Amino acid sequence: MAELKKRTYTSAFEGQRTLGRLLAPEGFTWEIELPIKSRDVPLILHISCNAILTSFIAYIAQQILQQLQLDFVILGGPENCCGSIHKNLGDSDLQEEVATKSLLGFRRAHPKTVLSICPDCDHVFAKYRIPDQGFRHANISALLVEHIDALREKMRPVNRRVVIHRHDVDELRMGDANRIEMLLNAIPGLKILPAKYAHPASIHCHTVHPMAPEDQARMFSEARELGADALVVPYHSCYRQHVKMQLKYGIETQHYFGLLAMSLGISFEEPFKQLRLLDNIDSVMSALHPKIKSMGYEEEVVKSYVERSIFC
Repeated sequence: MAELKKRTYTSAFEGQRTLGRLLAPEGFTWEIELPIKSRDVPLILHISCNAILTSFIAYIAQQILQQLQLDFVILGGPENCCGSIHKNLGDSDLQEEVATKSLLGFRRAHPKTVLSICPDCDHVFAKYRIPDQGFRHANISALLVEHIDALREKMRPVNRRVVIHRHDVDELRMGDANRIEMLLNAIPGLKILPAKYAHPASIHCHTVHPMAPEDQARMFSEARELGADALVVPYHSCYRQHVKMQLKYGIETQHYFGLLAMSLGISFEEPFKQLRLLDNIDSVMSALHPKIKSMGYEEEVVKSYVERSIFC
């Protein structure tokens, strides 16, 4: 693969917008901005910039919130960035400004709660909480646990053996890990296997500072030895890094929302995984060609985004 050009804001944000549209579930959409005089909504589901690449997770979240009969809007995209990308691109001084603008945008709808599906958003929005914020910002696992009894009544068995990939190096991540394990334990038929090497000492896995290859290999080797069907991850970033390991170890990487969806009878597809497991850029481009053509994108431009974001 040819060496990629230096990442820029254009390539980062446009790549997300483009692949986000190409990989989104049929009919799944999100708002990029709330009107100045928008209606009050008790709940905002926030999709971070990078989470758009795995929007099936947000789609499942949407379906679960609808099953719970909650009133919400979905807001996301680069227009609602927490500022992590700016920091990753070397502009740390912009992070607070970007995060503050997004928080002010959330406040416009007078929500009671803003839900995140991204660990970076959790950290950054907690760090730059605005005065008189007026709403709780929480990882979506917190709300699901609050409704766990209602969810349990709807659950049906999922007969799979899994290893849980945990990040628990600080209070935020420990809270997520414990809540996710609580949700998975509520699923009938699911067997959680004891594993020693699935708990990396980091906030999350991602492409900027990925889990070391030797640690990744040890984690999947152990999962295979335990007879696991899947490694269950807490975050979209972990999902994107580890999904390719199925090619070598035969162990599926599954976001915990996928297992919740199976148990709650929610149909879903995983286009990011399906494309990455093709393990060939040309095959991916062929699979995407009909959508690329219908949406009016340029093949070579999309190919550069695929190389950077799917084959990372």
